Amino acid sequence: MESTVKPFAHKYKISDDLFEEFSEQIIKDIRNSLSNEMVVTHFRFQDLYSYFKLLGEQRSGEIIRELKSIIQAHLRPYDKLYVLDPRSILTLSPDCKTEVVQARFDEVVFQVNHLIVDYEIQFLELGSPIDSLEPIWKELLISTKST
Repeated sequence: MESTVKPFAHKYKISDDLFEEFSEQIIKDIRNSLSNEMVVTHFRFQDLYSYFKLLGEQRSGEIIRELKSIIQAHLRPYDKLYVLDPRSILTLSPDCKTEVVQARFDEVVFQVNHLIVDYEIQFLELGSPIDSLEPIWKELLISTKST
């Protein structure tokens, strides 16, 4: 008897390798930038799992959306924002220097309702387009996984 259940990935057109698709999008955005100077910023938020567990899926999604909204409010219209997971958000700011991006976020407080979310921020300045995300992963993501 043949199964009539279609694979989930096929039905919703989900890529087999979401990480590869995500990486390709960032590289494409970097290459499409009209500038060779750009800054990648990594926001690493405190672990909010205990809050997510208590609040449920809908309220947890609201927290993530609010964190994104706070970051987006400090970006230019052509800057890009990428959510890696509930603790990590990357931004790409073309035609920019680290000092400029750093000044935008100097006094930002991530407050969602009554919760003030602690975070770390790291910057990586790129002087030319890249062919892989290896420099970004090594400089911004791998070094913060231990914290």
